Amino acid sequence: MKASKNGSSSIGGRRRSNFAGVARLCFGRAAYAVALAVALATSANAKDGWAGCRSVDADSRISGCTQVIDNISKQSKHNKIAAYANRAGAYQTKGDWDHAVADFGKALELDPKSAVILSSRGAAYRGKGDFDHALADYDAAIAAQPKDSAAHVGRGGVYYVKGDYDRALADYDAAVKLAPKNAAAYVSRAIAWRQKGDAAKELADLDEAVKLDSHSAAALTARGAYYQSLKDYDRAVADFGAAAKLEPKSAQAQSNLGLAYHGKGDFDHAIASFDAAIKIDSAYASAYLNRANAWRGKHELERAKRDYEAALKLKPDLASAKKGLEEVDKLIAQKSAASSSAPAQK
Repeated sequence: MKASKNGSSSIGGRRRSNFAGVARLCFGRAAYAVALAVALATSANAKDGWAGCRSVDADSRISGCTQVIDNISKQSKHNKIAAYANRAGAYQTKGDWDHAVADFGKALELDPKSAVILSSRGAAYRGKGDFDHALADYDAAIAAQPKDSAAHVGRGGVYYVKGDYDRALADYDAAVKLAPKNAAAYVSRAIAWRQKGDAAKELADLDEAVKLDSHSAAALTARGAYYQSLKDYDRAVADFGAAAKLEPKSAQAQSNLGLAYHGKGDFDHAIASFDAAIKIDSAYASAYLNRANAWRGKHELERAKRDYEAALKLKPDLASAKKGLEEVDKLIAQKSAASSSAPAQK
């Protein structure tokens, strides 16, 4: 789940869990898997760029596919589609939504009724915030392939971000019915149930998602956030900890774990988790903010001050860091005044 690197997070018990962020994670992964499904070029060799065009590395794929596309007239229809779709998927990975939309459009010119490519372009439109075009593509994808569970999850994700939770739930219901073992569909539906205020159905779907895929970081993160919202910090630590082990390079996963430890009042483990998050991503403002809050919990005000300042250097408009710094500065001043006014000991 990748949240904004510079977004603010509150400390443990006062934190409202970011279920929307989990929704983005589930939705994005499903869409990306769809995009890669068309990467099946058959007559490939290293000389004409196909080796790069099929690479897992996004930059290598863009470079290789561009080489292929520069000589696209020499390719078969199948390979033309694959080249544009592969490059689009790479742009999508990098968050370059405009180029992704353009390349998926080129692929659709060659295969206008491809449910896979329509869903993929829908995901790219959703990424750039163009929800109307995203819905149109998902509608077309579902019309072309009504039994595509991933397309229903994708369209449900668009309805979710538009705040239309009833339609989102209808799509997630369809996705679960079509693919009862699709853990991502259960996670997405759970998040929508939360918005509808049905905690029992939310937890039931999260439990089912973890049961279906115990290695789903998205499912564990969503359930951890559920427990965090109830201040059930031991269970939150367990789920966030499992998610962090599955995604050892995720700063957000470490930060989630730190927030759960903070909720327990275990400041040392919280700081260790925020340390890990900052080591992974030194530009992650929220991790500095959260670590500052943990230092403050330990009454180590100077360290808290340094971390608030670090957070504000990365994101000057981070209101919670501004407030924290102001409060810590006052506490430091009060402590200094008290020390200076104390009678000297003989």
